[in-house]
Amino acid sequence: MSTNAFASHADEAIVEPVLETAGIDVPQHRLRLPLDVLAAAVEIFVVVALIINIIVTFSNTMLRYVLGQDLPWAADASTLLLSIITFLGAPAFMRRTSGMAYMAVVDQMSGIRKDVLRSCGYLFVIALCVLSLCVFPGFFAAQVRQVLPVLQISQGSVAIWLGIGLVLTIVYTLEKLSDVSWTALAIAIGIGAVLVGSILLLRSGYYSGAVEFDPFLPIVVFLALAFVAGTPIPFILASGGALYFIMTGDAPLVAIPAAFQYGISSFVLLAIPFFMAAGSLMDVTGMARRLIDMVQEWVGHWKGGLLIAEILATYVFSGVSGSKAADIATVGSVMKAPMRERNYPSTEFVAVLAASAAMAETIPPSVAMLILGSVTSLSVGALFVAGFLPAAILAIALIIAVVLRGRTRGWPAGVPFNLRRAVGSVPPALPALGVPVIVIGGLVGGVASPTESSSFAVVYGLLAALFFYRSAGFSSCWRAMREAALVAGMVLLMVGMANLMVQAIVVDGLGATMVSLFSNTVSPTAFLFVSVAALIVIGFVLEGFPAILISAPILLPLAVKLGVDPLQFGILIIMATGIGVMMPPVGIGFYIACTIGEAPINATMRSSMYYNAFLLAGVVVVILFPQITTWLPSMFGMQ
Repeated sequence: MSTNAFASHADEAIVEPVLETAGIDVPQHRLRLPLDVLAAAVEIFVVVALIINIIVTFSNTMLRYVLGQDLPWAADASTLLLSIITFLGAPAFMRRTSGMAYMAVVDQMSGIRKDVLRSCGYLFVIALCVLSLCVFPGFFAAQVRQVLPVLQISQGSVAIWLGIGLVLTIVYTLEKLSDVSWTALAIAIGIGAVLVGSILLLRSGYYSGAVEFDPFLPIVVFLALAFVAGTPIPFILASGGALYFIMTGDAPLVAIPAAFQYGISSFVLLAIPFFMAAGSLMDVTGMARRLIDMVQEWVGHWKGGLLIAEILATYVFSGVSGSKAADIATVGSVMKAPMRERNYPSTEFVAVLAASAAMAETIPPSVAMLILGSVTSLSVGALFVAGFLPAAILAIALIIAVVLRGRTRGWPAGVPFNLRRAVGSVPPALPALGVPVIVIGGLVGGVASPTESSSFAVVYGLLAALFFYRSAGFSSCWRAMREAALVAGMVLLMVGMANLMVQAIVVDGLGATMVSLFSNTVSPTAFLFVSVAALIVIGFVLEGFPAILISAPILLPLAVKLGVDPLQFGILIIMATGIGVMMPPVGIGFYIACTIGEAPINATMRSSMYYNAFLLAGVVVVILFPQITTWLPSMFGMQ
C-alpha cells in the first residue's frame, strides 16, 4: 500500500491521455527508417530546447526575485531557443499529424479524387517552402551581419533554423506524397501549373495597370482551394501574403522569411510552449483527473449533474491547461465512461463538451490571449484577469441550458451524494489548483510577467506530480514535453506566417478602409454585434488562432476609435472565434469533440446548436454590460 495518499488516489484513476502527437501520419516507404531516425533526432533536439528555455526563464525570474538581478543573456538565449522550437517543432508536428489542416472535404472523398485533392494541398506547402528558400539566402546574409545584443553572436544562429525548418517541411511533405498515385500527382501538378500561370498573368496585369481590382479578390479564391485541399492553416495564411507581394511587387520577396522570423519575436510568445508544457504534464501524470473527479463528486449527483460537472470541469481545467485541444481531450476522455454508465446520450455529452470548450477560451491561461496580446497593444496580464467573469457568464448560460433541457429529457441523476467522499476529493485536487493561483497571483502581485509565470507553472506542475502524486515517470514527462514542444511549434509557426498576411493587409490599406468606412456610420453597440457575428463566421472557417491573428490588428483600432473599451473588445474577439471553432457544421473543434466522444455527427449538430444559442445569449450579455469584462482589471489596476 502506498504511503502517500495523493499517490494512491492518483494511481487508481490515471488513464491514458489523448495526445495529438501520439501517432505518425506518414505511409510506409523505402526511406521510412532513416526518416524516422531523423525525425526522432529533431524531436529530441526540440524538446531539449524547450526544457533549457524553461530552466533559463525560471532561473532568471528567481534570480531577479531573490537578488534583484537578471541573467543579462536570458533574452538572447530565449530568442535562439524559441526559433528552434518554432521552426523545427512545426515540421515534426506536421509529420505526426495533418498539421492543423481542415480535412473534412478531403476525408469525404475517395479514390483518385481524394489523391488529387491531397496532392494539391501538399504541393501548396512545398511551393511556399521552395519560394521561401529561394529568397532565404538574402535574408540570412543580412542576419549574419547582425549580432545578438548581449551574447554578441551572429543573428544568423537564430535565422538558420528557419531555413532548416523549411527543408524539413519539404522532406516530410514529400514523404506524405509517397502513397499518392502518379496519375493523381500529375493532375495536381497540372492544376498547380494553371494556378502559377494565373498568378503570373495577374502580376503582369498589375504591373501594366491593366488590372485594377483589389489583389485580395483573386487571392481569396486561391486560398479557398488550398483550404479545401487540406493545406495546413499556417501555410494558407502565409500564401495569402506571399501572393499579394508577388502580384503587386509592393515589397521585395525577401520580406517572406523576414516576416516569419520577426513574427515570433515577441517575448510573450514564450509563454505558449510553457503553458502547454504545464497542461500536458498535468494531463499525462493524472493531475487533471483529480480536478475533474472533485467536480463530479460535488455536483454529479444532481439530475443532469454529469453534464453540469462537465461544464464546471472544463472551466476549472482550462485554467490549468491553456489549450482548447487539451480541454476537449482531457475532459472528454475522463467524462466519457461515467456518461455511458449513467446512460447519457453521447450526442448530449459531446454537444456540451464542445460548448464548454468554446466557453473556456477566455479562462486564463489561454493561448488565444497570448496570441492576441502579441499582435496588439493589449496587456496579456489584463486579458488574463478580464476573462474570468465573461467565461463565468457563459458557464452559467450553459448550466441553465442543461437544467432546462433536463426537465424534458429525463436524464438520470449521478451517484448519490456522499459528503465524506466529496470532502475527500478536495485535497488531491488542491495541488493541481495551484497552477492558476501561481499564474494569476504572479501577474496581479507584479512578481512576474505572463511568460515568467508560465515557467513557474511548469516547474510547479512537475514538482506536484513528483512529490504529491508521485505519478511523474520519465516516459510520461517525455510525452508531455514532446506534445507541448511540437504543438507549440505549430502554433508559433502560425503566428509567424500570419505576420506575412497581416503585412499584406496593412500595405493594401484594407484596415484603414474599414476604419474610414465604419467610424462615422456605425454606433459602438452595433459595431460590436456585427463584429462578433463576423468573427464567429471567420472562426469556424479559419479556426480560432488565425482568425485572431488576421482580424485583431484590423478591428481593434476601429473599436477604439468608436469608443469601445479595448479590453472588452479583446475578450469578445476571443469569445466569438472560440464559439466559431466549436460550431457545426464547419467548426474544426466540433469534429474533434465528436471523435473523442464517439458521437454521430449529424445527430450531435442538433444538440450543439441548442447549447450554442445559450452561448450566444451569454455573449450578448457581455456586449451590453462591458463592466463584466472591465471590473476585475480595474480593481487590480490593470486597465
